[in-house]
Amino acid sequence: MLASPVCMGNEYLRQSCKKNLSKSCLMREISSLSPTEPEPISPLKDLRKRRDMSSIRVLFSHHLDEDIIKRQKKILARLGASEAISITDATHFITDQFVRTRNILEAIASGKPVVTHLWLKSIGQVKVHVDEEAYLLRDTKKEKEFGFSMPVTLARARKLPLLQGRRVLITPHIKPSKETISGLVKAVHGQEDYRICEPFLEKGAAVYSSELLLNGIVIQKLEYERYSDFIIHMSSKHIHDKKDFH
Repeated sequence: MLASPVCMGNEYLRQSCKKNLSKSCLMREISSLSPTEPEPISPLKDLRKRRDMSSIRVLFSHHLDEDIIKRQKKILARLGASEAISITDATHFITDQFVRTRNILEAIASGKPVVTHLWLKSIGQVKVHVDEEAYLLRDTKKEKEFGFSMPVTLARARKLPLLQGRRVLITPHIKPSKETISGLVKAVHGQEDYRICEPFLEKGAAVYSSELLLNGIVIQKLEYERYSDFIIHMSSKHIHDKKDFH
């Protein structure tokens, strides 16, 4: 029995194809040498990506340009995504500059992506979800000033909330407002509890400035020593007269 000839380039084409292979065989051989076409995206996969867009709820920074916000809202409408009314309800915070506002601090504290408007613009162009990593807000000057890196800070916040398992007492006259600090404490999984703190205060517990928390959220670290100048020893009867954070 004779074996079929083995295809070996030009030699095969000259000798074997003329005698033993049909025209369809030659076409199959040529086809096998051509680059494989990419597998088309199935309608089901495409639909799944589009469905993911409906879960996006963005909160816009008040520092964004009004025209940018208008264009971004049009993109949201086209994609079926929505605008959040608060950072608690939001999945993403959109801003083009680092300003230490309540919204950006709560977003960071919760580990929610803080991205520039280019992220949503890119999604509008491709009409599918785009990874946030390349669009995270980076402000070299502010990062150097505060000593942090946005990607690192967000990763740490998602891994372990800053005040998890801690109880704090917020004094009435704290700055920024008690409402603001209370929201930030909750965002980093801290608990407000005067009754728990009172016995310690009566014994002269240390009291810290609110900067311990505000800066701590940005760098994801509580620097007690750095703010040692704000430590005060006091009894509980004087606590309401102070503007400090514990």
